[in-house]
Amino acid sequence: MNKITDALLLVRNMVLPEPVYDFWCAELGLMSRRHAVVARAVKVVSETPDAVSIWLKPNANFAGVLPGQHINIGVEINGHLVQRSYSVSGVHGRYFRITTRKVANGKVSFYLNQFAHRGMTFTLGDVYGDVTVHSFDQKPTLFLAGGIGITPIISMLESWSQTLRQQPVQLVYWGKTSQDLAFVDRLKSLAKTHSWFELKILETQFLERNSDGTPKLLAETSAWFEDLKGRLTHFEAFACGNDGFVDQIRERFAPLVNNFHFESFSPLLATAEPGLPIQVRLTKQNRTVTIPSGVNLLSALERAGVAVASGCRRGTCNTCSCNKISGITQHQGDQSINEATAAGFKPCTHAALSDISLEM
Repeated sequence: MNKITDALLLVRNMVLPEPVYDFWCAELGLMSRRHAVVARAVKVVSETPDAVSIWLKPNANFAGVLPGQHINIGVEINGHLVQRSYSVSGVHGRYFRITTRKVANGKVSFYLNQFAHRGMTFTLGDVYGDVTVHSFDQKPTLFLAGGIGITPIISMLESWSQTLRQQPVQLVYWGKTSQDLAFVDRLKSLAKTHSWFELKILETQFLERNSDGTPKLLAETSAWFEDLKGRLTHFEAFACGNDGFVDQIRERFAPLVNNFHFESFSPLLATAEPGLPIQVRLTKQNRTVTIPSGVNLLSALERAGVAVASGCRRGTCNTCSCNKISGITQHQGDQSINEATAAGFKPCTHAALSDISLEM
Protein backbone atom coordinates (compact mmCIF):
# COMPACT_ATOMS: atom_id res chain seq x y z
CA MET A 1 0.00 0.00 0.00
CA ASN A 2 2.84 2.41 0.81
CA LYS A 3 4.37 1.87 -2.62
CA ILE A 4 1.01 2.59 -4.28
CA THR A 5 0.55 5.72 -2.18
CA ASP A 6 4.06 6.92 -2.98
CA ALA A 7 3.45 6.33 -6.67
CA LEU A 8 0.20 8.31 -6.60
CA LEU A 9 1.90 11.19 -4.79
CA LEU A 10 4.69 11.16 -7.37
CA VAL A 11 2.17 11.38 -10.21
CA ARG A 12 0.32 14.20 -8.42
CA ASN A 13 3.52 16.13 -7.92
CA MET A 14 4.46 15.74 -11.57
CA VAL A 15 1.05 16.86 -12.81
CA LEU A 16 0.67 19.65 -10.23
CA PRO A 17 4.04 21.05 -9.09
CA GLU A 18 3.94 22.72 -5.68
CA PRO A 19 3.70 26.35 -6.92
CA VAL A 20 0.79 25.42 -9.21
CA TYR A 21 -0.99 23.40 -6.53
CA ASP A 22 -0.59 26.11 -3.88
CA PHE A 23 -1.66 28.87 -6.29
CA TRP A 24 -4.93 27.20 -7.24
CA CYS A 25 -5.73 26.25 -3.65
CA ALA A 26 -5.34 29.93 -2.72
CA GLU A 27 -7.38 31.07 -5.71
CA LEU A 28 -10.19 28.68 -4.77
CA GLY A 29 -10.15 29.76 -1.12
CA LEU A 30 -8.83 26.41 0.10
CA MET A 31 -6.42 26.07 3.04
CA SER A 32 -4.59 23.05 1.63
CA ARG A 33 -0.95 23.62 0.65
CA ARG A 34 1.76 21.16 -0.32
CA HIS A 35 4.11 22.29 2.43
CA ALA A 36 3.27 25.91 3.33
CA VAL A 37 1.62 26.62 6.67
CA VAL A 38 -1.33 29.02 6.51
CA ALA A 39 -4.27 29.85 8.75
CA ARG A 40 -7.69 31.40 8.45
CA ALA A 41 -9.26 33.80 10.95
CA VAL A 42 -12.40 32.21 12.42
CA LYS A 43 -13.20 34.84 15.06
CA VAL A 44 -12.22 38.48 15.64
CA VAL A 45 -12.87 40.11 19.03
CA SER A 46 -12.25 43.70 20.16
CA GLU A 47 -10.53 43.50 23.56
CA THR A 48 -10.03 47.24 24.20
CA PRO A 49 -10.40 50.36 22.04
CA ASP A 50 -6.90 49.72 20.66
CA ALA A 51 -6.47 45.94 20.90
CA VAL A 52 -8.00 43.10 18.92
CA SER A 53 -7.85 39.31 19.28
CA ILE A 54 -7.92 36.96 16.31
CA TRP A 55 -8.62 33.21 16.59
CA LEU A 56 -6.81 31.30 13.84
CA LYS A 57 -7.49 27.87 12.36
CA PRO A 58 -4.27 26.53 10.76
CA ASN A 59 -4.07 24.04 7.93
CA ALA A 60 -2.89 20.45 8.31
CA ASN A 61 0.80 21.39 7.92
CA PHE A 62 0.84 23.22 11.27
CA ALA A 63 2.69 21.31 13.99
CA GLY A 64 1.05 23.19 16.89
CA VAL A 65 1.94 25.81 19.50
CA LEU A 66 1.99 25.77 23.31
CA PRO A 67 0.59 28.45 25.64
CA GLY A 68 3.44 30.85 26.36
CA GLN A 69 5.15 30.42 22.99
CA HIS A 70 5.52 32.87 20.11
CA ILE A 71 4.75 32.46 16.43
CA ASN A 72 5.73 34.42 13.35
CA ILE A 73 2.62 35.64 11.51
CA GLY A 74 2.58 36.96 7.96
CA VAL A 75 -0.12 39.22 6.53
CA GLU A 76 -0.35 40.80 3.09
CA ILE A 77 -0.66 44.59 3.19
CA ASN A 78 -0.89 46.52 -0.08
CA GLY A 79 0.53 43.58 -2.00
CA HIS A 80 3.51 43.02 0.31
CA LEU A 81 3.93 40.22 2.84
CA VAL A 82 4.79 41.68 6.26
CA GLN A 83 5.74 39.45 9.18
CA ARG A 84 5.50 40.03 12.91
CA SER A 85 6.02 37.82 15.94
CA TYR A 86 3.16 37.38 18.42
CA SER A 87 2.84 35.58 21.71
CA VAL A 88 -0.20 33.35 21.50
CA SER A 89 -2.87 34.61 23.89
CA GLY A 90 -4.93 31.43 23.80
CA VAL A 91 -4.72 27.82 22.59
CA HIS A 92 -7.67 25.49 22.06
CA GLY A 93 -6.65 22.25 20.41
CA ARG A 94 -5.16 23.19 17.04
CA TYR A 95 -6.80 26.62 17.13
CA PHE A 96 -4.91 29.53 18.68
CA ARG A 97 -5.44 33.22 19.38
CA ILE A 98 -3.18 36.23 18.84
CA THR A 99 -3.84 39.67 20.33
CA THR A 100 -2.40 42.85 18.88
CA ARG A 101 -2.48 46.40 20.24
CA LYS A 102 -2.08 49.54 18.14
CA VAL A 103 1.32 51.12 18.64
CA ALA A 104 2.92 54.20 17.11
CA ASN A 105 4.31 53.37 13.64
CA GLY A 106 2.85 49.88 13.97
CA LYS A 107 2.00 49.02 10.37
CA VAL A 108 0.64 45.56 11.11
CA SER A 109 -1.04 46.39 14.42
CA PHE A 110 -2.96 49.30 12.86
CA TYR A 111 -3.93 47.19 9.86
CA LEU A 112 -5.20 44.28 11.94
CA ASN A 113 -7.09 46.50 14.39
CA GLN A 114 -8.84 48.19 11.46
CA PHE A 115 -9.27 45.43 8.90
CA ALA A 116 -9.00 41.99 10.53
CA HIS A 117 -12.09 39.91 9.71
CA ARG A 118 -13.36 36.37 9.75
CA GLY A 119 -12.04 34.46 6.74
CA MET A 120 -8.83 36.49 6.49
CA THR A 121 -5.79 34.38 5.56
CA PHE A 122 -2.40 34.48 7.29
CA THR A 123 0.91 32.72 6.70
CA LEU A 124 2.46 30.98 9.71
CA GLY A 125 6.19 30.82 10.34
CA ASP A 126 8.38 29.47 13.09
CA VAL A 127 7.08 28.71 16.58
CA TYR A 128 9.60 29.41 19.33
CA GLY A 129 10.00 30.20 23.01
CA ASP A 130 11.36 28.10 25.87
CA VAL A 131 9.05 29.57 28.52
CA THR A 132 5.79 27.65 28.14
CA VAL A 133 2.86 26.49 30.22
CA HIS A 134 4.88 23.41 31.17
CA SER A 135 7.65 25.56 32.68
CA PHE A 136 5.42 26.33 35.69
CA ASP A 137 3.08 23.33 35.92
CA GLN A 138 4.30 22.08 39.30
CA LYS A 139 5.68 25.32 40.74
CA PRO A 140 4.24 28.29 42.66
CA THR A 141 4.29 31.07 40.07
CA LEU A 142 4.41 34.86 40.05
CA PHE A 143 3.36 36.56 36.81
CA LEU A 144 4.17 40.25 36.23
CA ALA A 145 2.57 41.82 33.15
CA GLY A 146 2.77 45.29 31.65
CA GLY A 147 0.07 46.18 29.11
CA ILE A 148 -0.01 43.83 26.14
CA GLY A 149 2.63 41.72 27.92
CA ILE A 150 -0.37 39.84 29.32
CA THR A 151 -0.71 37.76 26.13
CA PRO A 152 1.56 34.78 26.93
CA ILE A 153 0.33 34.83 30.54
CA ILE A 154 -3.42 34.68 29.77
CA SER A 155 -2.78 31.70 27.50
CA MET A 156 -1.13 29.81 30.35
CA LEU A 157 -3.78 30.79 32.89
CA GLU A 158 -6.61 29.67 30.61
CA SER A 159 -4.84 26.38 30.00
CA TRP A 160 -4.49 25.76 33.75
CA SER A 161 -8.15 26.66 34.28
CA GLN A 162 -9.00 23.38 32.49
CA THR A 163 -6.87 21.32 34.90
CA LEU A 164 -6.86 20.42 38.59
CA ARG A 165 -4.03 22.82 39.39
CA GLN A 166 -2.99 23.08 43.04
CA GLN A 167 0.11 25.29 42.95
CA PRO A 168 -0.62 29.00 43.64
CA VAL A 169 -0.35 31.64 40.92
CA GLN A 170 -0.06 35.38 41.61
CA LEU A 171 -0.57 37.92 38.80
CA VAL A 172 0.28 41.61 39.12
CA TYR A 173 -0.95 43.45 36.02
CA TRP A 174 -0.03 47.08 35.25
CA GLY A 175 -1.76 49.41 32.79
CA LYS A 176 -2.67 53.08 32.46
CA THR A 177 -6.26 52.32 33.48
CA SER A 178 -8.13 49.06 33.87
CA GLN A 179 -10.16 49.97 30.75
CA ASP A 180 -6.93 49.91 28.74
CA LEU A 181 -6.05 46.37 29.81
CA ALA A 182 -7.00 43.34 27.72
CA PHE A 183 -8.73 40.32 29.30
CA VAL A 184 -9.52 42.08 32.61
CA ASP A 185 -13.02 40.59 32.89
CA ARG A 186 -11.70 37.14 32.02
CA LEU A 187 -8.93 37.44 34.63
CA LYS A 188 -11.36 38.56 37.32
CA SER A 189 -13.58 35.59 36.50
CA LEU A 190 -10.63 33.20 36.77
CA ALA A 191 -9.70 34.69 40.15
CA LYS A 192 -13.25 34.15 41.45
CA THR A 193 -13.45 30.60 40.10
CA HIS A 194 -10.04 29.20 41.05
CA SER A 195 -8.64 29.33 44.57
CA TRP A 196 -5.07 28.93 43.29
CA PHE A 197 -5.18 32.24 41.36
CA GLU A 198 -4.82 35.75 42.83
CA LEU A 199 -5.01 38.95 40.74
CA LYS A 200 -3.71 42.44 41.48
CA ILE A 201 -4.35 45.28 38.98
CA LEU A 202 -2.33 48.50 39.25
CA GLU A 203 -3.33 51.57 37.23
CA THR A 204 -0.16 53.49 36.37
CA GLN A 205 -1.92 56.83 35.92
CA PHE A 206 -2.39 56.91 39.69
CA LEU A 207 1.17 55.86 40.64
CA GLU A 208 4.00 58.14 41.73
CA ARG A 209 6.52 59.05 39.03
CA ASN A 210 10.27 58.63 38.69
CA SER A 211 12.44 61.61 37.81
CA ASP A 212 12.19 60.72 34.10
CA GLY A 213 8.38 60.72 34.26
CA THR A 214 7.88 56.96 34.14
CA PRO A 215 5.56 55.49 36.78
CA LYS A 216 7.00 53.85 39.87
CA LEU A 217 5.66 50.36 39.32
CA LEU A 218 5.89 49.35 42.96
CA ALA A 219 4.79 51.17 46.08
CA GLU A 220 7.27 49.24 48.17
CA THR A 221 5.80 50.30 51.47
CA SER A 222 2.31 49.10 50.55
CA ALA A 223 0.77 46.29 52.57
CA TRP A 224 0.05 44.10 49.50
CA PHE A 225 3.68 44.21 48.35
CA GLU A 226 5.03 43.42 51.82
CA ASP A 227 2.62 40.48 52.06
CA LEU A 228 3.63 39.25 48.60
CA LYS A 229 7.35 39.46 49.35
CA GLY A 230 6.90 37.18 52.31
CA ARG A 231 5.53 34.37 50.12
CA LEU A 232 7.92 34.41 47.16
CA THR A 233 10.96 32.45 48.30
CA HIS A 234 9.92 29.29 46.43
CA PHE A 235 8.15 31.03 43.51
CA GLU A 236 9.16 31.05 39.86
CA ALA A 237 8.65 34.53 38.39
CA PHE A 238 7.88 35.50 34.80
CA ALA A 239 7.67 39.13 33.63
CA CYS A 240 6.51 40.32 30.22
CA GLY A 241 6.21 43.87 28.89
CA ASN A 242 8.30 46.57 27.24
CA ASP A 243 11.99 46.99 27.99
CA GLY A 244 11.57 49.72 30.60
CA PHE A 245 8.87 47.78 32.44
CA VAL A 246 10.89 44.57 32.59
CA ASP A 247 14.03 46.40 33.72
CA GLN A 248 12.19 47.91 36.70
CA ILE A 249 10.48 44.65 37.59
CA ARG A 250 13.62 42.55 37.32
CA GLU A 251 15.50 44.89 39.68
CA ARG A 252 12.79 44.53 42.35
CA PHE A 253 11.75 40.90 42.06
CA ALA A 254 14.81 38.92 40.94
CA PRO A 255 16.28 38.85 44.48
CA LEU A 256 12.95 37.71 45.98
CA VAL A 257 12.16 34.59 43.95
CA ASN A 258 13.64 31.19 43.27
CA ASN A 259 14.03 31.84 39.53
CA PHE A 260 13.27 34.82 37.30
CA HIS A 261 12.24 34.56 33.62
CA PHE A 262 11.36 37.49 31.42
CA GLU A 263 10.41 38.53 27.90
CA SER A 264 10.62 42.14 26.80
CA PHE A 265 9.92 44.01 23.62
CA SER A 266 11.20 47.33 22.32
CA PRO A 267 9.14 50.10 20.73
CA LEU A 268 9.04 49.91 16.93
CA LEU A 269 12.13 51.41 15.37
CA ALA A 270 12.32 53.78 12.44
CA THR A 271 13.87 52.29 9.32
CA ALA A 272 16.81 53.99 7.65
CA GLU A 273 16.89 55.01 3.99
CA PRO A 274 18.67 52.41 1.83
CA GLY A 275 22.44 52.91 1.90
CA LEU A 276 22.54 55.08 5.00
CA PRO A 277 24.83 53.89 7.82
CA ILE A 278 23.36 51.77 10.62
CA GLN A 279 24.92 50.15 13.68
CA VAL A 280 25.19 46.38 14.17
CA ARG A 281 25.80 45.37 17.77
CA LEU A 282 27.52 41.98 18.13
CA THR A 283 26.85 40.96 21.72
CA LYS A 284 29.21 37.96 22.04
CA GLN A 285 32.10 39.94 20.57
CA ASN A 286 31.19 43.07 22.54
CA ARG A 287 31.69 45.26 19.49
CA THR A 288 29.66 47.45 17.16
CA VAL A 289 30.26 47.87 13.43
CA THR A 290 28.74 50.24 10.89
CA ILE A 291 27.23 48.93 7.66
CA PRO A 292 24.85 50.36 5.01
CA SER A 293 21.13 49.84 5.43
CA GLY A 294 19.34 47.61 2.94
CA VAL A 295 22.27 45.44 1.80
CA ASN A 296 22.93 41.75 2.42
CA LEU A 297 23.81 41.48 6.08
CA LEU A 298 26.31 38.63 5.83
CA SER A 299 28.29 40.33 3.07
CA ALA A 300 28.17 43.69 4.83
CA LEU A 301 29.48 42.19 8.07
CA GLU A 302 32.33 40.52 6.22
CA ARG A 303 33.25 43.81 4.51
CA ALA A 304 33.26 45.44 7.95
CA GLY A 305 35.87 42.95 9.12
CA VAL A 306 33.60 40.55 11.01
CA ALA A 307 34.44 36.85 10.60
CA VAL A 308 31.13 34.99 10.16
CA ALA A 309 30.96 31.23 9.71
CA SER A 310 29.01 30.57 6.52
CA GLY A 311 28.32 27.83 4.02
CA CYS A 312 25.68 27.90 1.30
CA ARG A 313 25.01 31.66 1.61
CA ARG A 314 21.41 31.11 0.50
CA GLY A 315 19.63 30.12 3.74
CA THR A 316 19.65 26.32 3.59
CA CYS A 317 22.66 25.14 5.63
CA ASN A 318 22.10 27.25 8.78
CA THR A 319 25.86 27.73 9.24
CA CYS A 320 25.54 31.50 9.73
CA SER A 321 22.41 31.30 11.92
CA CYS A 322 22.34 33.35 15.12
CA ASN A 323 19.82 34.98 17.43
CA LYS A 324 18.49 38.39 16.45
CA ILE A 325 17.93 40.37 19.64
CA SER A 326 16.50 43.58 18.18
CA GLY A 327 16.16 45.55 14.98
CA ILE A 328 14.18 45.64 11.74
CA THR A 329 15.24 43.25 8.98
CA GLN A 330 13.98 42.39 5.51
CA HIS A 331 14.10 38.96 3.89
CA GLN A 332 15.73 39.42 0.51
CA GLY A 333 13.67 36.64 -1.06
CA ASP A 334 10.04 37.41 -0.25
CA GLN A 335 10.76 41.02 0.90
CA SER A 336 8.93 40.44 4.19
CA ILE A 337 9.83 42.83 7.02
CA ASN A 338 10.22 41.67 10.61
CA GLU A 339 10.77 43.71 13.78
CA ALA A 340 10.64 40.78 16.22
CA THR A 341 13.41 38.95 18.01
CA ALA A 342 14.24 35.73 16.20
CA ALA A 343 16.08 32.50 16.95
CA GLY A 344 17.85 30.89 14.00
CA PHE A 345 18.15 34.23 12.17
CA LYS A 346 20.08 33.93 8.89
CA PRO A 347 22.20 36.98 7.94
CA CYS A 348 22.84 35.49 4.50
CA THR A 349 19.20 35.96 3.46
CA HIS A 350 18.44 39.29 5.17
CA ALA A 351 19.20 42.98 5.05
CA ALA A 352 19.11 45.27 8.07
CA LEU A 353 16.81 48.30 7.85
CA SER A 354 17.64 49.77 11.27
CA ASP A 355 20.23 49.50 14.01
CA ILE A 356 20.32 45.84 14.98
CA SER A 357 21.69 43.59 17.73
CA LEU A 358 22.85 40.05 16.97
CA GLU A 359 24.00 37.33 19.37
CA MET A 360 27.23 36.82 17.47
